Amino acid sequence: MHQNQSTRSKSTKRRPLLISGVVVSVTVAMSACTGSHFTTYKSFRSALDKGASCAELFDQREHFDNEGTLAKVDRDLAEIGCTSRDAVRDD
Repeated sequence: MHQNQSTRSKSTKRRPLLISGVVVSVTVAMSACTGSHFTTYKSFRSALDKGASCAELFDQREHFDNEGTLAKVDRDLAEIGCTSRDAVRDD
């Protein structure tokens, strides 16, 4: 009977570790998904700074609704010569 209690005790001790692992896995998976569907001005600006093409930047622009953010994005696009998705950057 002592051995059975020992086995149960080990199982009980592992449970919090298992739960923590699941929580971390789900959090990482959700973060990865969020990045592909959610665009912020910061992520737009990062793409711009890394040399993304006008087409890529216009794709990101389509995700914005806020007038203030759109004004900043449009100003940034104009500064690098992206007047349309087919334009070529001139910065």
